[in-house]
Amino acid sequence: MNLSIVIINWNSREYLEKCLDSLRRERLGSNCEIVVVDGASYDGSDAMVRDRFPEVHYIQSPENIGYGRCCNLGARSARGKYLLMLNPDTELKQGATCALVAALEARPEFGLAGARLTDPDGAFQSSSTHPLPGVFNTVFDCEFIRNFLWRVSGRSRKRSPFPVHAVSGACMLVRSSLFRSIGGFNPRFFMYGEDIDLCQRVRGAGYRVCHVPMAEVVHHGGVSSAQRSSGFSQVMIREAVDVFMRIHQGKLAAFCCRCMLALSAVARLALVALAWVFCRSAVRLRLEGVIAKWRLVLRWCCGAENWVSHHFVTTPRRVICNV
Repeated sequence: MNLSIVIINWNSREYLEKCLDSLRRERLGSNCEIVVVDGASYDGSDAMVRDRFPEVHYIQSPENIGYGRCCNLGARSARGKYLLMLNPDTELKQGATCALVAALEARPEFGLAGARLTDPDGAFQSSSTHPLPGVFNTVFDCEFIRNFLWRVSGRSRKRSPFPVHAVSGACMLVRSSLFRSIGGFNPRFFMYGEDIDLCQRVRGAGYRVCHVPMAEVVHHGGVSSAQRSSGFSQVMIREAVDVFMRIHQGKLAAFCCRCMLALSAVARLALVALAWVFCRSAVRLRLEGVIAKWRLVLRWCCGAENWVSHHFVTTPRRVICNV
């Protein structure tokens, strides 16, 4: 068995069906297996997979244990040389899977590969790759800066695989032996951040992480998290970065990052509030959403959103799931 594909589903039945259809169009043959792990959504995905995709192995988790732990659960039964982790809201373009596998086959120093993610309209998603979290990245990160850096670095024009710090967990291929040797995804991350943490540990094991431009994947983006409040996502993203920094850079770095993020939130709120005063009513509605977001971030920085801790597994630093 050369390839095992693990898809994590949570209330995404319609997108999961499209994802599986795109994999079927890849014609990967008998040398590939597909495993779907459902995180207690009970949205009818099991019946859909059973009726339309009988070749798919479906695992039903009785509770929502988080993205990384679901991946580890699916990886336990995987037999392939390579593991492809997919979000259900992805659709692979023709040849994407082969391009990812070819990148790792050709370059032994590459341990993990990520795809070129696009919007449904074909627009490139700069979140295809990530820098490793730090104070500067966390405080000043935004879509405009990421797109600008891609253009000035010339990366948007490259067609062959090239090394990066980290790639998006929406679509990542890893050597199965490597995934198991480093213990899979860290269960301390409930959602968000587990992909960057895995990339960091792959790099720590002596391998490189690469982006494969020829592997194009449509990513509808945030389907599962969109079904929760936007506040949930905003807080969970910041909490995931905080967990990453405490693990890999220490408590002091994480504390400094939180303080700088609080100052950034205050500055952004002041600027947006000033703009709100002079804007038309139609623009004000959009700015009110921005204000709500950064108020929530500021509350989290000050420790006023303690509910988020219930969504994270408190385990020692080197906790490894059996995979």
